[in-house]
Amino acid sequence: GKGYPDLCTRAFLHLLSQIPPPASGALLPSRNPPPVYVLVDSDPDGMAIMSTYKYGSKAQAHENMNLAVQSIRWLGLQASEVVSSGLDLDRHDDDVLIPLTLRDRKKAQDMLARSPVFAADEPEPAWRGELQHMLMSNVKAEIESLYEREGGIQGWLDRKLQTLI
Repeated sequence: GKGYPDLCTRAFLHLLSQIPPPASGALLPSRNPPPVYVLVDSDPDGMAIMSTYKYGSKAQAHENMNLAVQSIRWLGLQASEVVSSGLDLDRHDDDVLIPLTLRDRKKAQDMLARSPVFAADEPEPAWRGELQHMLMSNVKAEIESLYEREGGIQGWLDRKLQTLI
């Protein structure tokens, strides 16, 4: 998908997530749904997009059961990861870490205060932690920053997926 997900994209991804992967050497397919990895910008909107795919939306709450993709796993991008990766931040490269806007800060604060997905005692503590990190460091990172790294986005994806498989 691209941007905030529409109903058709959510329904398609939900359908794909329900197809069981073939079990290697087994007579019956695995009952575990395949993981769906999500790559979003490390900003409040990216976090909201990921949340919509995994848990649904308030506006379409009556459809969430048929649209949510519970097997979603967060691949990245995380601003905290960019900060700790040893990237040359002295360059002040506008494409690496970007200051949060007032809108970003308000959205992150609202998500932490009002969304059950980002609540302290709810299912996604890493997501909550990343939003808090964004607010504390006042930075966000966009996927485009990966193009500037050694190996580009393909190299980053290869390295990241190696750690997950």
